[in-house]
Amino acid sequence: MEYEQMIATVRKRAGLGENEAVRSVQAVLSVLGERLAGQEADHLAAQLPDRLDASVTRNPQGRRWDIGEFLKHVGDREQVADADQVRQHAQAVLRTVAEALDDDQRHDLFAQLPGGITDLFGVPTPRG
Repeated sequence: MEYEQMIATVRKRAGLGENEAVRSVQAVLSVLGERLAGQEADHLAAQLPDRLDASVTRNPQGRRWDIGEFLKHVGDREQVADADQVRQHAQAVLRTVAEALDDDQRHDLFAQLPGGITDLFGVPTPRG
């Protein structure tokens, strides 16, 4: 998926303007990358458009955030206070990210995330 297509898809799904969609994508990818351990953030970034590489935070230890903490950090970085809006934006971004990943990468990504966060992707969690 190309950068422009990803931003346009998030804009449509979340009902955002261009700048807000970019900020939302950057915030969600930053928090998601920080949540991932090992090289998983690098693997994620490798399947996203090059312009988003710097948005994916690398944290080899990974954070142990649950869904509530995850969304709080997204809201803080996105500078959106309304919890429902933060969830809607995160779902729009993560659903779009899920579509950009191949099955193996999606499986590896989901293996590191708790159910509440994987639910935001809007796709069935791979088994096995």
